[in-house]
Amino acid sequence: MKRITIKDVAREAGVSITTVSHALSGQGVLKQETRDRVRAIAKKMQYIPDWSGKNLKAADTGILGFFTRSVAGLYGLLMDSMYQECQENGYEMEIFIVESGERVLQRMMGKRVDGAIILHSDLKEEQEAFLHDMEFPVVYLDREIKDQYASSVLFDSYGSGRMAAEYLYSLGHRRMLIVRGVDWTYDGDRRMKGFGDFMREQGCPVEDDYVVKGLFSQEIAYWETKKFLQRSLPIPDGVFAANDDSAIGCIRALQEEGYSVPGDVSVVGCDDIELGKWFVPALTTIHTHITEQGKLAVRELVRLVKGEKEGDIHRIAGNLIERSSCNRKQD
Repeated sequence: MKRITIKDVAREAGVSITTVSHALSGQGVLKQETRDRVRAIAKKMQYIPDWSGKNLKAADTGILGFFTRSVAGLYGLLMDSMYQECQENGYEMEIFIVESGERVLQRMMGKRVDGAIILHSDLKEEQEAFLHDMEFPVVYLDREIKDQYASSVLFDSYGSGRMAAEYLYSLGHRRMLIVRGVDWTYDGDRRMKGFGDFMREQGCPVEDDYVVKGLFSQEIAYWETKKFLQRSLPIPDGVFAANDDSAIGCIRALQEEGYSVPGDVSVVGCDDIELGKWFVPALTTIHTHITEQGKLAVRELVRLVKGEKEGDIHRIAGNLIERSSCNRKQD
């Protein structure tokens, strides 16, 4: 079968070769309508750019890219662990903070990197498919993908949610409050699902009125917990927050309203941030091993770049850290 070339795509689209190159790489000044039409034609024709050519990307740059939309919180530890592992494997790392999935593709193709680690909730399925078609080595930290060129290195967030629920349940707590993370992120969704599934299986499902917004934010969790407490519903026995920041915000709100943690309410967070061990009360949490995730992601990407393996899915189990924000329910 004849290999489709960039000239074939240009001819079919009725544009120049330069326009095709700019449309696929995200470079140049093009109308979005033209860019979308050329990409659709290239995909339909199953055109695979020559990554070793000069149209899109030079080979063997010795640089790996990390693409994200935020570097807040624990991401500093993640990036540091990735950079150290890059150095041990003879690579440099560039960090790209971009807002949209479209910009991820533009930066990935416009910059010369040998592979990418992606933690970006805005990257859509069609953009994942585009990277696959381009045979571009990718490791995802926020979705389950496994193919010849892509791997996932994930926290077992579902298991972490179940672990938190099982622990609170073992202390005698039955009426639970959930402080949600960001629903459209992998970790936020899976942590809540794991917690909810366990409680449902015990015959104590979490009621809709006992789910509040946290968005992984201490401030938002604080105010949303305040609003919950003003509704005069029965106070929960236990709380699971999607991350430690939102757990701390929830505790502050409870304390300001006159409730004791853990005397009246037990609270469990997730991630095991440094502040959690010094907060009063010290926070019981799920340690998620973010440094291990960063190192494993780089090792996996290096092997994909070198063609030493096909993609795989790796899940890193968390472990419970018991501190003083939880107590056995008093009769």
